[in-house]
Amino acid sequence: MKNILFVLYEDFHSNSALHVHHFANNLVEFGFDCVVAVPRNKQTVSQVGEHLANLYQVTEYGEFYRLNEYFKNQQGPDVVHVWTPREITRNYCHKLRKAYNFKLVIHLEDNEEYVLEKYLNKPFQEIATANSSLAIPDNVSHPQKYKEFLASADGVTVIIEKLKEFVPNNVPSLILWPGVETEYFYPRKPNPEIAKKFGVPDNNLVFSYTGNVHAANTYEVRSLYLAVAILNREGQPAVLIRTGRDFCNFLGDDDSWARKYAIELGYVDRSLMPEILALADVLIQPGRPDQFNDYRFPCKLPEYLAMGKPVILPATNIGLEMENQKDALVLPVVDAVNIVDSVKKLLSVNSLSEKLSEGAINFAKAHLNWQENTKLLQSFYTDIGSIINS
Repeated sequence: MKNILFVLYEDFHSNSALHVHHFANNLVEFGFDCVVAVPRNKQTVSQVGEHLANLYQVTEYGEFYRLNEYFKNQQGPDVVHVWTPREITRNYCHKLRKAYNFKLVIHLEDNEEYVLEKYLNKPFQEIATANSSLAIPDNVSHPQKYKEFLASADGVTVIIEKLKEFVPNNVPSLILWPGVETEYFYPRKPNPEIAKKFGVPDNNLVFSYTGNVHAANTYEVRSLYLAVAILNREGQPAVLIRTGRDFCNFLGDDDSWARKYAIELGYVDRSLMPEILALADVLIQPGRPDQFNDYRFPCKLPEYLAMGKPVILPATNIGLEMENQKDALVLPVVDAVNIVDSVKKLLSVNSLSEKLSEGAINFAKAHLNWQENTKLLQSFYTDIGSIINS
């Protein structure tokens, strides 16, 4: 079992691509031969980051007829690891099955049923009972076919334990956490040249948020803008530095109240992220336990923790694995009011900020190591082969 094919639902601009990149690179260093398949635009592998060279080969879905040529031994894949059971990846795997014999592993990183609900703006049960009368786009999961796809798998990896609820009982599963590049994301003082470049005002409390806004997280990101506006209204100068794109209007038509306290950088090269996060006094993941957050692992959190900043996050997903007031401030709900109250607490109790900074670094070192987590994945592949062949 040497040839591993990772299948991404999107090109390398997606957050998932970073996870696949590191798992594939580490597996290559462990002696495996890895190829990553994307629907199109394979040249976007350069977008993973200037400092992150790929040790694996890259192919596009349309090249499946010569997939074997991308592996050194000119053979097909022994394991196909599919990133999410969306229609686009399921259909590609259906084609692969006709040409190659392999062990199938599917990775879950979201509540696919909730994502489908939000995308179509209909209750899941209504979608599931619509049969063929409702067209399902290929960038989401089919309400019935995704379950059949999971049932056909030899194994399933889940980014957070609660996603095991969707794994069929007879299919082996593994909790597979991501890691963080501690050689780039590490504690440092703010770079005054970067602050000047982005127009960060002096003597302001600085927040950084790195992420897109989409239908599922509009309330959460809005609460962060609102918290910054409240702090300014109460006499505490504050500014939000944000990267990422807006895929919906989440601030309303009159958004001047929020935008005037925000420095919005849009899409930036990943190599700049550590410097952007270093400008922050506190890093916040807004949200609450719900059908979206309970089943995900926010991709920015490993980087937040590794930077050694005080982190505020809700008591869901990774927050359930962290100790409150040691690893982070873990709150029942991280909304505008609680953000303001927590920030005031951090400003008044300096020892708490220092404790949280140390706890964040230690948590990242203990749990968010790409090499160690890839070793777990390697063992899972081996176990699957043993189970299937026994």
